[in-house]
Amino acid sequence: MFNTTIPLSFTEKLDFIPAIVSLCLTVLWAMFTGLWRSTSHPKSWLLHVGYAAFRKATARLSVAQMQYVMPPTNKIYERYVRKSQKVADTVDLGHGGLGHWIGDRNADNTLIWYHGGGFALPANLGYFHFFARLIAESARANKSLTVFSLTYTLAPQATYPTQLRQAVEALRYVINETGHSPGQILLGGDSAGGNLVGGVLSHLAHPHPSIAPISLSSGHLRGAIMIAPWTSMETDYTGQDIDSRGDLITPAVAGPWASAYLGTTTRDNYTDLSTAPTDWYTTFPVQKVLICAGGSEILFPIIQDFAKRFKEGFPNVELCVGHREGHVAPIYNLYLGDQTETEQGKRVKSWLREIL
Repeated sequence: MFNTTIPLSFTEKLDFIPAIVSLCLTVLWAMFTGLWRSTSHPKSWLLHVGYAAFRKATARLSVAQMQYVMPPTNKIYERYVRKSQKVADTVDLGHGGLGHWIGDRNADNTLIWYHGGGFALPANLGYFHFFARLIAESARANKSLTVFSLTYTLAPQATYPTQLRQAVEALRYVINETGHSPGQILLGGDSAGGNLVGGVLSHLAHPHPSIAPISLSSGHLRGAIMIAPWTSMETDYTGQDIDSRGDLITPAVAGPWASAYLGTTTRDNYTDLSTAPTDWYTTFPVQKVLICAGGSEILFPIIQDFAKRFKEGFPNVELCVGHREGHVAPIYNLYLGDQTETEQGKRVKSWLREIL
């Protein structure tokens, strides 16, 4: 049942032909125009082309079409360990979730990561390369870190609160089965995964009525990282001055991805942490929170407002902004083949060195 794809009709399969043509034309045009980039575009020619291709693909293809051509997260993990000549270490968490260890599961500290993709797209290889960088950088600073990455059921095959329940179960497993105290555990996530980080912290402080509670009787979590958190299911960007040329997503994806995740459920403080009252954050059982955003991403104003609101209720919040960086740049830039360290990625590494 893990991330099974939605069956495509003959018409939807046939639609791949014009979609591929339009994508190829977009790439060719981006390759040409990328030679004369301005500061409103990505820093490198490669990212200019890659972002343009990603914008076209996500806006042109439906959720079902995207899932049809993209392997599920657990398969991407298996591909990563094969290429890295490592041994796969996957745990069935129940409730439809899988957990994957990257690095030594006996490390002193565990970072539980929830991937992004609008709840509709799986993780890509960029995630696992990013995790490897975090582990290696921590080791150079004599800090012992492992990553536990979640495969959750993609929307619309499952809707809220299924993904939140699976994220909670990943934390429950690490607490109950590894012997780690809360002070040795960190949460991390990007985009929709950042939403899940906020949802799990919300559940710890205000148990969700449909999910079994978790008690952190022995202290607070060490920290939480939210890269480009998608904490508002708002889909109407009318009237907002948005320039998506420097980003890899457009407002066109907000409606399909949000509706796939929400289904028939009503938005609340777990789905839309951005609109929660400030006192909602005050009892979050975590020591520090790092929020990262790209200065060129279309969600930047929303993330900026969210960070300000979050800090009013929970002072130990830091916002890091990467100049001319797009949505989830530390991970998606690696996926696109750009190995240049991002400002956000640098801060995540230094922040981990500081708190571990």
